[in-house]
Amino acid sequence: MIQRLQSVYLFTIILILVLLCSMDTIHYIQLIPEGKSIEYKINLFYFNYFENGQLVESKLQWGLILLTSITIGMCTMAITLYKNRPKQIKICWAVFTSLFFLTLAFLVKAMVYIPSFDSKNLLLPSLFGLSLLFFNFYLAVRSITLIKKDEDLVKSADRIR
Repeated sequence: MIQRLQSVYLFTIILILVLLCSMDTIHYIQLIPEGKSIEYKINLFYFNYFENGQLVESKLQWGLILLTSITIGMCTMAITLYKNRPKQIKICWAVFTSLFFLTLAFLVKAMVYIPSFDSKNLLLPSLFGLSLLFFNFYLAVRSITLIKKDEDLVKSADRIR
């Protein structure tokens, strides 16, 4: 049940993760002096390697898929536990931790798969994808803050009674 703003933030994290599974989070192009172009496309599901526009290698990233699924599941659980705010806060911290490990694993895979990774060869959609990945941290912290605010409000109302 989406009644509060923190539930909207948690739902937005889910939507962003689904979007990052389908769009190219990192799109990297490298031009080699022999007239050859190498292109890397990485998202939370696939790693694709192209040479001169031809797909050479495609890998399914099982670890990132697992971390993404766990994060989405925990966000869904946090949304449904709106009546138990202390437990919801703990789950939101677990979401934050899961996002941290997901981002770390994604960046490590990008560094491993792309041998000469340099930010000047990133295309503009990559900056959008990476900023969405890091925006999830803000949404998680913001939802924790709002849940704590609700809990304090309920506790203060209980003291008055």
